[in-house]
Amino acid sequence: MKYISFLLFIALMAFSNFNLSAQSFTDWDWDTYGVKFSAPSTFKVQTNNEDEFTAKLSNDLLHLSIIPWKDASLTKATLKKSVKDLCKEMGFSAAETGTIHDLELNGFQGCYAMITKDGVSMIIEGLLDPASPTNFYTIIVYGPGYEDKAIQMANSFSK
Repeated sequence: MKYISFLLFIALMAFSNFNLSAQSFTDWDWDTYGVKFSAPSTFKVQTNNEDEFTAKLSNDLLHLSIIPWKDASLTKATLKKSVKDLCKEMGFSAAETGTIHDLELNGFQGCYAMITKDGVSMIIEGLLDPASPTNFYTIIVYGPGYEDKAIQMANSFSK
């Protein structure tokens, strides 16, 4: 899957020693799907098309990818399995993935995993849109000192 190669590249690039600087958050809107979220105002968009939205900070310590996928039959239970499968496909064992937590988030139902392996930290969310067959994975890769910002972003998604 092309996203996995991209994410591994992000993970390798994300962990240089940079000083944490104050980042103000601003509202973003992925117009293609009407997905709204908050992210640092200094985020630079890398990809913005119907297959993917990707942005990052210039210091490579915070990255976001949103990946849409269609499944009208999706339920919270099957979404949890999909997130586990995505984590496995990205090379994380069940033990590394840990518990997949339920999530109710501003019009989305879903679940998430927080994973750290070999110095790489990620939040992987599965977001189910009950009003549409289009659902989303969000993958947030973050470096040291950026966990609070990653969590703030992860909790901001809305439709």
